[in-house]
Parts: sequence; structure tokens; C-alpha cells
Amino acid sequence: MAVTGVFFYLIAIFGTGKLLLNYAPISKPSLAWMTAVGVVTSLNYAWAVASYHYKRRRSSKEELPPVYPAPVPFLGSAVSLAWDFTSTRISLFGSEMYIFQDRETIEKLMKHPSLASPMSIIIMTLRFLFGMNEAGLAAYRADDSGPLAKPSPGSNPALAPENRIDYLLHQSFNRAFTGPGLAPTTQRFREAFSFRIQGLTGHNECVGIGSQWTHLRDFFEVFGKVAIGSLTQAVYGNLLLELHPDIVDNLWDYDDALPWLARGVPRILMPGPYRTREALRSKLKNWYVRARQDCSVSNMDPDRDWDPVWGSKLVRYLHQTLHDEHGTHDDDAMSSHDLALLWASNFNAVSAATLAAFHVFRDPSLLARLREELAMHFDPPSSFEHANPKLLLKLPLLSAVYAETLRLYVHVFFMSSAPHQDITVGKWRLPRGANAVVSTGITHTDNTHWNDQGGLAPLSEFWADRFIVRPGDVRSGPTKYGKAQAAGARVEEAFDKPYFSTEGLEGVWIPYGGESIKSSTSPHTEDDER
Repeated sequence: MAVTGVFFYLIAIFGTGKLLLNYAPISKPSLAWMTAVGVVTSLNYAWAVASYHYKRRRSSKEELPPVYPAPVPFLGSAVSLAWDFTSTRISLFGSEMYIFQDRETIEKLMKHPSLASPMSIIIMTLRFLFGMNEAGLAAYRADDSGPLAKPSPGSNPALAPENRIDYLLHQSFNRAFTGPGLAPTTQRFREAFSFRIQGLTGHNECVGIGSQWTHLRDFFEVFGKVAIGSLTQAVYGNLLLELHPDIVDNLWDYDDALPWLARGVPRILMPGPYRTREALRSKLKNWYVRARQDCSVSNMDPDRDWDPVWGSKLVRYLHQTLHDEHGTHDDDAMSSHDLALLWASNFNAVSAATLAAFHVFRDPSLLARLREELAMHFDPPSSFEHANPKLLLKLPLLSAVYAETLRLYVHVFFMSSAPHQDITVGKWRLPRGANAVVSTGITHTDNTHWNDQGGLAPLSEFWADRFIVRPGDVRSGPTKYGKAQAAGARVEEAFDKPYFSTEGLEGVWIPYGGESIKSSTSPHTEDDER
């Protein structure tokens, strides 16, 4: 989900445990039995190690990734894997996972047309994290057609087009959060955010933010509450916040509860996270009742960008389609769906913006450079408040700060699956229905490829200039091999200004779980932007 417009506006405006053992004498039969088990286990592990390395060195195509050697067969590879992470097949408590980490495979994985997010993972997420009922989940269980316009080969031919919920949601989110569809949401966010900032600073709305600095004690107040409140208003309208002004605080409580819900801890053992989730869903259902009293979503102009009662076109479309027309989601299921959208649309963008601003403000020289870059393109500097987000995207230092924030902090497991056929990704084969896993935390800290300035800019630390290419400086740019430098030299031989680039990062930078932000390899002048 691309949230670059919201992100850039946000950044611009702020410029040994102990183990107790009970010892008992070991009888000779027990000792002999343990010795035998130890010998067998050691021999089994030695054979697994030899087999693993032999298969890795083979150059034949379309093989299954080798099984990672496990010292203890039942526990699988959970312990040993921590020391050596590469493309492999692991076993954990009897289940196999296909983990890919080499660049060639990841590049193929991200571009393969037959791959999609595993529906089983989507169902588990909706059920355990967001509490969707079985009636709502039935629509997801029935859909094996994939997210593309053309149903996946081998999928259920009897599935009606209106029941392709994976495709419906994929297209809806793409329209709303990328390209021209993102512009209205960004504009509404800017207006709501500016209004809230003026409330914090005490400036009159007609006068604007003004030229005087206002000092705020709580950094979290701006990002954790003001930004999320503004984005919630932009997506869900005014009525939800009017009915439940504390819903932003509730979202933060829910974010704290998510790790426990993800673990599947039973409600009887830990009721708190479930109460937090149900309280949010109850408020969403109350909003539905009031909103329908004011205006039925089915009676509204479908082309209207935003409505104070029902919010954005996306929200109205989903309610009309899933609830009113198809009837696959009752109010209970819709509240789970809306909670998922409400949380995801806020916490991805706002978390990235908060971390980026934290690094900017803790480094006075970086803050000064960023303000100087903004001042070169906005006169007065506060006029960027009304700027086109595309302009902010072209500022090299601002883009570099954004990209480095995503590199350093987006540590997730990207999962995909080919439900109907075996596929080839690089030298490996992924069996039908198997789940492929990529850890962005590992690819984003691959010191064999990323530029760490010979150890002066460790990949475990934030470096604002990592994505900046300086023509003539072969040590600049995001990679160690000068790919960004070479590409930039071919295109921009006549320029000598630093510019932002993501050239050469295919397969090692996965900022949006498979998507990427556009690389700006065109140094621009002040006249280009005015």
C-alpha cells in the first residue's frame, strides 16, 4: 500500500535468565540408551549437513530448495537457522516452509505472475487479529482465483465474478492508495492535519501556521494522535470521530494488544486484548447505525470523492459491495474488515513518518539540510503546505530519508504462494500450494550488497545519505558495486548535483512487501520545481 503522499507531507511539515535443574543419578541402561540416541542423532545431522551443502552447490534448475539440517528432528531448524540464513527449506514442528534469501530468487519471486498472498494467511489474519466471524470468512475460503483480473489457471471455474473477493479488494486498494486515487485522500489529510496543528500551536486558521515556532513537549502527541486522527478523518469521514473521539487512543491500545492476539492466546487466559478489540468493533458498528440513519451508502453518488458521514470513496464502495449488494459481510464481519483497514492505513504511514522525523530532529545538521532543501523550492517555506506531493517526491534528501527509514525499520516476512501449479523462481522450484517466505530484515541488512561506506555507515544504523548518488564519487549510492553511480552517469552526464537513486537494489530492498517507490535518477534544478 503506497502512502507516499501522506508520508512526505508529514515529514515536510516537521521539517540471563536462570535455568534450575534437578539432578538425579542416571542408571546404566538409561545412559546406554541416551548414548545410542546421541550417536544416531549425530550421524543423522552429519548426513543432513553434507546433503544440504551438496544440493546448494548443484547448478541444475527447478529443484526444491535443500532441507536445512536440524540437530533435533522434531524441533526442526528453528535453532540452527538463526546462524545461517539462505534460500532453503525448513521444518518446524512438522510443517515445511520455503525460505528464499538470494537476490536472483527474490527478484523472480516478486515478478512472477502466478504468485499471490496466500489466502490461508489472509484468513488467519482476519480471524485471529481482527476477529472476523465464520460467515464473513466463508467468502475468502471460497475464492481461489487470485488477485489479478484473469482468474488463476486451475481455479474454481464456477466461482462467479462478483465472488472474487481477492481481486475485488486488491483492485479497490490499488485505486484508493496509488496514483490519482491517492490525491483526494492526501488533500483531505493535509487539511485535517493543518487544522489540528493550528489547534496545538494556537494559531488562527485564517492566519495560517505563522512564522513563529511553537514548542511542544510531547513528540508523540503530533504523530501518534494528530496524524492518526487526521488520516482517520481523511479515510473514514467526520462522523466516526464525532461519535467516538477517543477512537485514536483505542487504536493505540489495540496496537499494543496485537502481538498477543497474533499468538492465539485464548480469551479465557488473557481477556484484555479481546476486550480492546471488541470495544473498537462495537464503536464501528455504532457508526454504521448512525451513518445509515443519515444517508444510505447505496443512495450516494459513487463518483463523489468524500462524504462527511461515510468518508472516502473506498469505504463507501466496500460497504455497498460487501454488505449491501453481495451480502457476504454482515455488520459484525464489516467491523472486522474496517478495523483491519483502519489500523493498516494509519500505522504503516504514521510509524514510518514518526521514525523518520525522530532521526531528522536528533541530527541538527540533517535538520538544517532538510529545511534548506525545502526552502529552495517553497517561498515562503510554509507554502509547501499546499504543494503537490509529486513535488515532495522529487526532493532528493527528503526521498533518501524516507527510503532509509523503510530500509532500517521495515522488517517483516513477505509471504506468497502459487495455489494451482508448481513454479520456478531462479534455480529453485516452489511446489503448488507451498508458502514462500522472504525476510526483509535480512535483505535490508545484506552487507555483501548494500553500501556501508566501509563500515563507517553500518547497516544497523540510520544514514540519511545512503540513497544519495554524488556524481564523481564512486563510494556514493546505495550499493557497494556502483550500479546506481553507473546508471546515473549514463543518464545525467551533464549534471553534477546529488540525486536520489534505488538503482541496483532489485531483490534486496522490499519497502512495501513487494512494491517499491520510484527511483528518481534525474537531478533537478530549482526552476524545474516551481
